[in-house]
Amino acid sequence: MIDKRYPIIFLSALIIEVCSTMYMRYVADRNAIGMIIFAMIGPWLGLPFIGYMIDTDTWKQRIIYATVMSFGYGVGSLFVILTT
Repeated sequence: MIDKRYPIIFLSALIIEVCSTMYMRYVADRNAIGMIIFAMIGPWLGLPFIGYMIDTDTWKQRIIYATVMSFGYGVGSLFVILTT
């Protein structure tokens, strides 16, 4: 059975990637309100996988979490590329 943390970590990384791209767009457009909103949202988006990473006892589990995060970031990047 798949650990319930994997999809949470994956989605968290995916959302962070998409939101960080939106943040960079606001920076490029010099839109202060958008920049502030996404700068304030960013730390909260990382809480799910940061908490899981801290709670792990083994390096094997940390490596698995990092791999799941990398797939989330990769899919987030593909999503941004395909939708812009």
